[in-house]
Amino acid sequence: MAWYEAAEKMELQPESDDQPAITPTQALFHSVAAPWTPRRMYEYWRDSTRLESHFGVGYDGSVGQFVGTETRADANMHANRRADGTGAVSIETASDETASDPWTDAQIAALIALGVWLHQRHGIPLRVCPAWDAPGFGVHRMFPEWSDGGTICPGPRRLQQFHDVVMPGIIAAATGTTPPPAPEQPAEQTPARYRATIGGLEYGYGAYGPHVQEVGEALVRQGFGRHYQVGPDQGWRDPDTLNYQAYQQSLGYTGDAADGVPGIVTLRLLLGHLPGPQTVSLAHIVAAARTDPGAAQGHQTYGAEVLVVEQALADEGFLEQRWADGSFGTRTVAAYAAYQRHLGYTGTAADGIPGRASLERLGARRHFIVTD
Repeated sequence: MAWYEAAEKMELQPESDDQPAITPTQALFHSVAAPWTPRRMYEYWRDSTRLESHFGVGYDGSVGQFVGTETRADANMHANRRADGTGAVSIETASDETASDPWTDAQIAALIALGVWLHQRHGIPLRVCPAWDAPGFGVHRMFPEWSDGGTICPGPRRLQQFHDVVMPGIIAAATGTTPPPAPEQPAEQTPARYRATIGGLEYGYGAYGPHVQEVGEALVRQGFGRHYQVGPDQGWRDPDTLNYQAYQQSLGYTGDAADGVPGIVTLRLLLGHLPGPQTVSLAHIVAAARTDPGAAQGHQTYGAEVLVVEQALADEGFLEQRWADGSFGTRTVAAYAAYQRHLGYTGTAADGIPGRASLERLGARRHFIVTD
């Protein structure tokens, strides 16, 4: 087991002896959502829960270590110990009760010193983790795999400090150099206004769809959301481009390769996969249109697929957004009938029950594929 000489050793038992060994490849920073000292963190984990971290850092920069860094601690969900035996070192930090305040100068100094030790002792690379299972440094909120489905810990102010102060500080202290400042966007320069198509989906200014929101939410998790005033949402605007540009620059891209429009490599690194176009089954949509109106309010026969069609109807102006709820109820049937009449259908051909031709035309406009 490895113990940090600058920390006060407060060994948790039986965790320290009973939990499996890891090879540390990541270091993840947390906020404890309480203004606790390392001693108080130790007492809480000792007496109340077994979801411990390796380290705790108080507001005054004091550091406590509770489990050796080559033993699993349980604060990082799937990063605790992976199938190959690698795992993450977890560092809790004192915070206010909403985990929204910034780190103090003393905490930042302590985190930088600890980060340098983890790099030197375990070879954790001097970079931000590009994926949930890739070596490097990160904060707990960056990837949903590091928590039970996602977390907002630490808050946005600490997330910004991680990217602007802590990570550059670790790099500078470990290498004896000062990293160059990130390139600034000239005030008079207009962000890139073109789109790229990846996997059949558009990205860049003017692109629209749930895949756009997925990118925005991933950028926020990894600390590249500073240009959002609201959102992110399903529309790609200049703040999305500027945030993606900052993400590209963090990976070392420059010039035209860091213009804020995704490429295949950076998109895969950000999301961990490449999204494809959404698909809906014609048979499922027809079944929902025949079943949901007569069922209990809000009944969903094929909710996820129906929601794709409803959102397309809403985007085309045939359905109020509030009724896009995954249930192909009477309002959705009426909206689809209005869409059919818009296409020129009449009589029973405009009864609100989708047919292949009308559904495929809607999919072509709103980027989904009809199967069956």
